[in-house]
Amino acid sequence: MGKKSFNLKYDPDTDILHVAFGNAKKAVSVEQKPEVFVRLDPKTQEIVGLTVLGFKQNFLSQKQDLTLKPTFSS
Repeated sequence: MGKKSFNLKYDPDTDILHVAFGNAKKAVSVEQKPEVFVRLDPKTQEIVGLTVLGFKQNFLSQKQDLTLKPTFSS
């Protein structure tokens, strides 16, 4: 498996963390846990990123687990 790049962007004003895997692509967001959205390529269902709302407040301060098991609906 080759190396893949990713980009992190945190906005402290809105407390939102954005993670993009590889180059930016059009995607749909699917909520996996409250305030955690996986971004999927609509054609391939490949995970292309994720968005975490309330990152500092809800996850860093409480050390919550961000382990995701994406589920897809047909």
